[in-house]
Amino acid sequence: MCGIAGIVGESNGHIIEAMTACLAHRGPDGEGFFRGDGVALGHRRLSVIDLELGSQPMTTPDGRYTIVFNGEIYNFVELRRELESQGADFRTRSDTEVLLQAYVHWGREALGKLRGMFAFAIWDERERRLFAARDRVGVKPFYYVEVAGEFLFASEIKSLLQHPEIERELDPEALDNFLTYLYVPAPRTIFRGIRELPPAHWLEWRDGAVTTGRYWDVRFAPGQMTQGAAAEELREKLEDAVAARLVSDVPVGVFLSGGVDSSTVAVLMARHMTEPLRTFTLGFTEGGQWYSEWEYAREVCELIGAQGREFTVPWRSAELLGTITRHFDEPFGNPTSLLIHQLSELARQYVTVVLVGDAGDEVLLGYPRYWGAVLAEHYRKVPAGVRQMVAHAAEYLPEPGGGRHFRRRLREFLTGSCHPAEEMYFQWICYFDRPLLDRLYTPECRKLLGGYDSADFLRKLFAQSGATELVDRINYVDLHSFLPYNLLRYSDRMSMAHGLEIRVPYTDHKLIEFLARVPWRYKLDGGRTKAILLDAAREWLPKSVLNRGKLGLNPPMGLWLRRELRPLLHDYLSPERIKQRGYFRPEVVEELMRDHHNGRRDYSLHLWALICFEEWHRQYLDTKPGRPSALSKVSAYQISRPV
Repeated sequence: MCGIAGIVGESNGHIIEAMTACLAHRGPDGEGFFRGDGVALGHRRLSVIDLELGSQPMTTPDGRYTIVFNGEIYNFVELRRELESQGADFRTRSDTEVLLQAYVHWGREALGKLRGMFAFAIWDERERRLFAARDRVGVKPFYYVEVAGEFLFASEIKSLLQHPEIERELDPEALDNFLTYLYVPAPRTIFRGIRELPPAHWLEWRDGAVTTGRYWDVRFAPGQMTQGAAAEELREKLEDAVAARLVSDVPVGVFLSGGVDSSTVAVLMARHMTEPLRTFTLGFTEGGQWYSEWEYAREVCELIGAQGREFTVPWRSAELLGTITRHFDEPFGNPTSLLIHQLSELARQYVTVVLVGDAGDEVLLGYPRYWGAVLAEHYRKVPAGVRQMVAHAAEYLPEPGGGRHFRRRLREFLTGSCHPAEEMYFQWICYFDRPLLDRLYTPECRKLLGGYDSADFLRKLFAQSGATELVDRINYVDLHSFLPYNLLRYSDRMSMAHGLEIRVPYTDHKLIEFLARVPWRYKLDGGRTKAILLDAAREWLPKSVLNRGKLGLNPPMGLWLRRELRPLLHDYLSPERIKQRGYFRPEVVEELMRDHHNGRRDYSLHLWALICFEEWHRQYLDTKPGRPSALSKVSAYQISRPV
């Protein structure tokens, strides 16, 4: 795992050094540069495979091709054998050299052979061409910009901002996306002009022109199979995905929440390891016990003989806001990032690589909204007038926001079911909806947005899904939105902030392609979400883990904002501050805070998103990037006890 950067058409040789230095946290083990005629590449290395000879940038013996690569190619041993049979010679044991030779031999077609997480760029000296690509699901990032006749790319936006000609200018449409989803989906970023290469895409720069294209997509086409046969094949696919991600020359552990996704990964890891597995689990006190899962994680640790460590997260975690903002370079509204930042920092004391259960909900239908879509099909048979009356009444349901989300989900279901299927889904997953945004924005901000509608992002995904069943269409949209731009984004940024490599077995493209052939009714069966995984893991996991309800890794932000973090709200979202910025109407922000404090509506994530935007504005538009906020100075974790 590493950080990469590069410039084509470079005129100032020192810029690549500054760009690469910004990525030192992603690669604390080494630094390397390549300089050619009109090109400069930089690399920061986190040594995981071939610790001695895998340094980058790496150039072919004939000097034609040079690569910088961030990620892991899990099938590099098999690809190496295939390449050797075609005459390739290797000087190292690294997957970097295998990737480089794969491109030399197969060109763009090599992308279809890769199994892994990656973002890389290859300079072709003879053709004066830069080729880059990003993995299928979007585990690893790739940002780029064209400025002053130059093309720049990097693993993080802060690296690009080292170029003196890049303007730090807010993209108002990206702001609209952020408030809607709590993230900015590719290809936009919060900065006008800076772009993110979407997952499963390649990019080519040649003669000053940039071309991009998609090389992979998942298609939902349920096949003929029994539920038992599907569960058996899932067992095989999962074990293969986990085993492939255990290749490492450094210590490996697992983030164990005690849920079925991470517990399955932990059990399968233990089956392939010769020494006790190291597990890391977060929990809460100070009113957040509802979010803790220690008892389940302990049971799994005891089952597999793991060395478990538990960490208590206090409310002062929010004081990391300045730090995490510097690692995202954009406003990012999911507070789970606070938890992953702390868990990664602590795990890095013991291991360099961790496997996680992330993406299990997206590929196996683990969210309540999937059952909601099924139930909504039946609820739509109720006369529209009755549904509208019920939806109106549901708007007045109080939402204490203490960790139990039943009332919020019931309100969203009852109101959303009055809309067409696609709009219903949008109502379920958006935060600031269109009516609220229209009230929130100042007239000047609305004018800048014109007729822009952030919902078009999801509408386009629905249109390109190609699936016939509503559940499959929603699943496709989640795989192309929430997964790469929310979950995988915070997973990468928060782990790499500490030089920790995260591997995600549930993003294995072979596993995703298989599950797209499994009828959704096998995944949602008998009132259960992820039913096929529960069936597949029955012989692996304790009954308590299999039978428990879904919780998810979330901080008790609703409680924190009502109590300990109320001063933070009044500092960041004071009427004076909001009015000074000019984006939002102070009275609407005050209304959100008032309704949240009195329990009328759980606006915790709305308010946190506004706080995150204010912190980003302070760091990136008010000052030079990289200057810490006052919030970032406090250590915000406590070690509880080893299991």
